[in-house]
Amino acid sequence: MRKLTEQELDQVKRAIAAKDLTSAEILVEIYDHYVSHLENVESLKFEEELFELEHKFKYSYCHALQAKFVKASKKVIFTLQWSIFKNYFTWPRILATAVFLAILIFVWNSIDSKTQVKAIVLVTFICILSSIGFYFNSFRKVRGIKKLIKSTKTIESSYASTIMLQGMLMQSIFHILFFVPDLGFANIIESEYCGPTSLCIFFIYLSLTLTLIRAWKIKSKTALI
Repeated sequence: MRKLTEQELDQVKRAIAAKDLTSAEILVEIYDHYVSHLENVESLKFEEELFELEHKFKYSYCHALQAKFVKASKKVIFTLQWSIFKNYFTWPRILATAVFLAILIFVWNSIDSKTQVKAIVLVTFICILSSIGFYFNSFRKVRGIKKLIKSTKTIESSYASTIMLQGMLMQSIFHILFFVPDLGFANIIESEYCGPTSLCIFFIYLSLTLTLIRAWKIKSKTALI
């Protein structure tokens, strides 16, 4: 095994950048494959082997890999969320969750509408700050890959995109359920007693949100997020 020269690495980077990929994970995988393969061949065969790699990793093939990975990343996050959800429901946690929800709903129904609006605004502000922090952390990790490959495309983590998309969806649902009349959370806010439907919607929403946050923390240790 030998170490590639700067000129050879530049050729590899230009070849990969020309594929116009945007998934940071796929870029890293292809770059590592190129380098590890070319380090095992003689310098005289570098051009020939690079040509063979380019023949295998064509533009269309790389974009098919990227599309497949993006789809798989969504499944990975959802599977992780489901695993977290199932593992959470041990007896002490179920009791603690029930008590917490009961206290939360009681406090919510005890405060006036102006305070409720202030609470919603505060939660929204916290979510925005968290999203900015999440995006910046992922951007910081991906920036190094963008500089390495010298790509002109916008590079982002496929896992980060999946989590951000679901996070934005949950935030939108949060506002819809609170501000649109006759929907799930509105029943909790406006009525003295909480209906089973409202509680079910609230439980599902809270579960999706909390498992998404937990999945993000777990994947951030190994992924580019």
